[in-house]
Amino acid sequence: MMLYKVVRAIFKFYFYVFNRLIVKGQENEIPEGSLIVFGNHYSNLDVFLMAVALKRQIRFMGKHTLFKTPVVGAFARACGAFPVDRTRVDLTATKTALKILKNGEVLGIFPEGTRIKGDKISDPKGGIAMFAWKTKSPVLPVHVEYRRRFHFLNHIELTIGKPVAASDLGIEKGTPEEYKAASERLIDTVYSL
Repeated sequence: MMLYKVVRAIFKFYFYVFNRLIVKGQENEIPEGSLIVFGNHYSNLDVFLMAVALKRQIRFMGKHTLFKTPVVGAFARACGAFPVDRTRVDLTATKTALKILKNGEVLGIFPEGTRIKGDKISDPKGGIAMFAWKTKSPVLPVHVEYRRRFHFLNHIELTIGKPVAASDLGIEKGTPEEYKAASERLIDTVYSL
């Protein structure tokens, strides 16, 4: 928790001073209880932007290859992140995510599973809807938009949307098809912000 606060403070300075970060919709954050924060994924900085914009600590799900580098992996774990192997059904990551939500914490996830730039087609996975439905956790959409000025300096706008209750996801039986359809609707919500 302490390392998370230190890292958050460093990136807060960086984003507000050097990137002219504007955050909209902070009043939409749910102050307590389980919550899934999700958004579009354009840059590796998205994780830090969400951490800066929201007051609660976010436990991010990250691709397992990041955790194979000793320094990066140790740093990510110390900040509360945990790995997921996107090439298969990762039961360990699934159990970790469900435990985080059952403990009333905040889970951070990028439903598209990879960075989406330019004309790439978005293909959100069903995990976010499944986690929300199984734990009755609300989901909070976040949209990040980068407006580059220079190579390393951006004008960044982050918009936090209204939370969506698990009961409003349109899931009745908890099938993979329902999860996928609900996740597609959720990512559409993000891009409409």
